[in-house]
Amino acid sequence: MKPDETPMFDPSLLKEVDWSQNTATFSPAISPTHPGEGLVLRPLCTADLNRESFEHMKKSGDYYVTVVEDVTLGQIVATATLIIEHKFIHSCAKVGIHINVHEKSE
Repeated sequence: MKPDETPMFDPSLLKEVDWSQNTATFSPAISPTHPGEGLVLRPLCTADLNRESFEHMKKSGDYYVTVVEDVTLGQIVATATLIIEHKFIHSCAKVGIHINVHEKSE
């Protein structure tokens, strides 16, 4: 991430996620801190899309868009989105909704 880019959320949150329940296996092994050779897992940043759209999502505090960037190519190759929904019929309890995971096809 470049110094002038603003992340959508604190990148340290990705280190706090419990990945122990993951049942997928990869060879070679991957992890959030080592997603693959030349790849980095990070929050969406201002430079990744229209600034107005980014600021709207960031301001709400309910969007967590995470990307995998191929740092060799300088391109985003995968994304995942978590949206926090406030359930009004349950006294505004918060529920995390995993919206999508997309990979860039070759």
